[in-house]
Amino acid sequence: MRSKAFRYLWVGQSFANAGDVLYIVALIAAIYQATGSAFQMTLVPFVITFSKFISSVVAPILLDRYTLKHLLATSQALKTVLMFVLFLVVLKSISFIWIIFLLAALIAFLDGWALPASNALVPSIVKREELMKTNGFLSTLEQSIQFTGWAAGGIVTAVIQPTGTLLMTGIFYLVSTIFMYSIPFYHEKHVQKTSERKFSTYAAQLSEGWKEIWKNKTLRQIQWISWIETIAGVVWIAAIMYLFVDKQLHASEEWWGFINSAFIAGLFIASVVLLKFHAFYRTHQSKILVICGFGTACATLAFGINEIPILALVLSLLFGVFDQQKAVILQTLVQTKTNTDRLPKVYATQGAIAAFSFGIASLLSGTVVELVGVRNIYIIASILLFISIVPIYLLRKNL
Repeated sequence: MRSKAFRYLWVGQSFANAGDVLYIVALIAAIYQATGSAFQMTLVPFVITFSKFISSVVAPILLDRYTLKHLLATSQALKTVLMFVLFLVVLKSISFIWIIFLLAALIAFLDGWALPASNALVPSIVKREELMKTNGFLSTLEQSIQFTGWAAGGIVTAVIQPTGTLLMTGIFYLVSTIFMYSIPFYHEKHVQKTSERKFSTYAAQLSEGWKEIWKNKTLRQIQWISWIETIAGVVWIAAIMYLFVDKQLHASEEWWGFINSAFIAGLFIASVVLLKFHAFYRTHQSKILVICGFGTACATLAFGINEIPILALVLSLLFGVFDQQKAVILQTLVQTKTNTDRLPKVYATQGAIAAFSFGIASLLSGTVVELVGVRNIYIIASILLFISIVPIYLLRKNL
């Protein structure tokens, strides 16, 4: 964890994550100012998710032709250029809203390369026995940035307007790019480029991550867990939470922000505990996985039937604590149970499945709420999480 390569990676990733939070806040505000349409605002997460899905599908072709460091740094550099273009578009008040959506889609598309490259780079520059501690450290950083970023993003945007926030994001992206390009290259194997451009070659590259997950029993079980959780996780999106606060808790709008902050606080607490007691978690990871599986299911069920705002904060925090522990353990298992050469494509495949599943579930969530009510959609989500305990238990037997 003390290597120069890892230090440059986490500093660069931190600036990128901070920029991502500010960018979403500014983008939503800019679209609302330009159109005055709430519907146009709700299209933002859909456009981003769909673009990331397409990018994750085609990422294996790029992963075969470029090193992880080069792909990560180039992706961040291109995001920086697009961010400054978006800043100019908003600054000049260009009336074609589709240009803003196009730029948002392109930025999200580049994230589809960056995420698997970043995750797969970690095992290459960190010792195997330090992976649990490293993932806990990275999660602590990410949750800290998320917690402060979302809290500060709205204030910053209100003070300096969306244009100012986009400019700040561009500067953060630029700093991130410099650190990404500064990562020492000697830890990573060179990628052998091929001159073949046959359809069969592309098909083989695109399917390699899918095949690896299918034939690797541990990865297959982890994917089942992740897929079920992705669908169940749709109940935490802003639209559903807003309805829950209004219809179930009968509370004012700001309680959505309080509940979201409690959830992020739970993620942060879990990350700090993991960082401090990583050796214990590494030794007892199978038992902790089962406990956290029950914990997330029970917290979701209790949250859904609860009508007391203060208790909702506590349950949201508990869900975050259980969910983050489980996520870090599963992340570490993917890194340790996958061949280093195939790890980037496995991450790309996981990203494609998660983006597609979450996108479809998000689109259907509004209809489901209208049919069964906001309370019952949380009950359905908790049932899915209870079902996910089955592959968790089967995974536990293989560890």
